Amino acid sequence: MNWLWFTAGYRHAAVTFCKFLFIISLSKAQISERVKNGVALKNLTPDVALVTCFKWLPVADVPANQVYIQTQDGGILSGLPWDVRQAKLLQKRIVKAGGKPIKHLIINELNIDRLAVIEYFYHKGVRCITDTTTAGKLAQKYQIQADLMIHSDTSLIIGKRHIILFPLGKGFSDNGLAIFLPDSKILHAGYFITSATTRYPVIHSETSLSEWVTNLEKLYFRFPDARKVIPSQGQPNDANLIKYSAFLVNKIIKKSMNIANF
Repeated sequence: MNWLWFTAGYRHAAVTFCKFLFIISLSKAQISERVKNGVALKNLTPDVALVTCFKWLPVADVPANQVYIQTQDGGILSGLPWDVRQAKLLQKRIVKAGGKPIKHLIINELNIDRLAVIEYFYHKGVRCITDTTTAGKLAQKYQIQADLMIHSDTSLIIGKRHIILFPLGKGFSDNGLAIFLPDSKILHAGYFITSATTRYPVIHSETSLSEWVTNLEKLYFRFPDARKVIPSQGQPNDANLIKYSAFLVNKIIKKSMNIANF
C-alpha cells in the first residue's frame, strides 16, 4: 500500500466562508502548523502511518500522535483522536489513501476527555485492546467491555502481523499499554513518552512521578533497540527518547523536593 499524505482542517467562526486543505510537512515543529481540528497522516513504513490529530486552542494548535498499522485483518489504531469527528475523518482518510478500516483499537491510557472516541469505536464493532486496569475502569464505570485485556508482556499475531503489547504500569496515569512492531522497530506508548522538544511532561491527578521514572526505565530495558519511538506529541526519535522522558520526570521530582524543603 502506498500512503499519501492527507491533512484536513476546518476553522469554524460565526460566519464560515471557507474551507482550507493543507498539505503539512511534519519535519517542521508541529506547534507552528496551522491545522484547525484536523487530521494528518504520514507513512513511517509502507503499511504503518503516523497519525497526528490537532486540537485548536486560542494560543496554539495542540497535536496528539497515534499510529495506524495495516494488517490483512484490517487496521490497528494505537491511541485516540481528540474527538469523534476526528475519528470519523481519520477513517475516511485511511480508506481514501488505500488503507483498510480500523478493526482494532489499542487504548494506551484512559483519557476521560476522549471517552466518547472509545465509545464510538466500541459501538462500531472495533475490537478494544487495553491493560487490565483500564479495562476494569471501562467496564465498571462506562459499560465498555474490552475484547482483550493485557496483564503481562504479550506477543500477538493480528492479520499475520506480529505485534508486542507491553503493560506500562503507573506513571502518566494509573496504567497504560505500549505497542511494539518487531519488524520495523516502532514503539508507541501514548502520553507515557514525551517529545524531544518538551520542557515539562503533561501530568494530572492520577500521575505518579516516581513510578513513572521506574517504569520508563523498564520500558527502555525491554525495547532498547527501538528505532522509531513515537511520543505523545512531536517527532519520532530513537530509544533515547525514553531516557529523555525519564530525565524530564526526574526534573519535576527534584523541583518538587526543592519547593517542599524551601
